Parts: sequence; structure tokens; C-alpha cells
Amino acid sequence: MTKRIDAKLLIALVIVVVFWASAFVGIRIGLRSYSPGHLVLFRFAVASVILGGYACATRMKLPSWRDLPALALVGLTGITLYQLLLTYGEVTVTAGTASFLIATGPIFTALFAVLFGGERLRLVGWGAIGMSFAGGALIALGEGDGFRFSA
Repeated sequence: MTKRIDAKLLIALVIVVVFWASAFVGIRIGLRSYSPGHLVLFRFAVASVILGGYACATRMKLPSWRDLPALALVGLTGITLYQLLLTYGEVTVTAGTASFLIATGPIFTALFAVLFGGERLRLVGWGAIGMSFAGGALIALGEGDGFRFSA
């Protein structure tokens, strides 16, 4: 028995993938005219207007008061800090390199799950983490300047 893919879901998935994949190149282009902090602020302003319009049009329910501290923490670290660090990073590396290095995120998710969540990795999991770190190192070394820390 075959399952039919919902057309709306497929369109939404394509839009997400296209916007997500083009973000790295878009950031690089935006950095020609804006500083990293201003570019992040501009991106958040555009997203806020779009989300605000959608929220008003659909009469989206507001989060409860008890959820606000957690949302603020996630918004600060998982969104704002991530965007600032990514955009400042793209000042010195190519968009392709940035996208590959950002793709190492699951490595850290797995490590945090082991360290803080009580998860256990099998040998194959540790091997995958090692291989991913090696790939990230090769990408970093391939930038031409070698591996170094800079301001």
C-alpha cells in the first residue's frame, strides 16, 4: 500500500529547504552592505513582521505566562546567539563552509544528550561523531588559512 503525500506538506517542505539552504548565501550577500549585527536585526525585523501578520490573520493563541521564561531563554540562545555567531562567522568563511560546519550541530546534540541527558552511544555512534569532527576539521583546514582562532 502506497501513501499519498499531501501537496500542501510537500510545498511547505520545499519552501523550508529552499529558504534554509539559501540563507547562507543570503547572509554572505547581505554582509556586503550591512554589519553582522545589523543584518541579524534586519532579518529578525522582516521575520517579525511576517510572523506578526500571520499571527493576526490566524488569531494565533499567545503562549502562557509560565512558558515565557523558557521561550525567552531559547530565543536568546537558540535563535539570537546562533544567528549572531553564524553571521559573524560568515565574515571570515565562505557560505559553503559555514553551511557544512553548521551541519555539525547533530554532533553536539548527541554529545549533550550523553553528558546531560543520560543517553548512551554505541561504538558506531562514537565512530560517527569522530568521523564528523574529522570532516569538520578538514573543511576548516581547507579554508586556506589553516585552523586558527581569531577575534
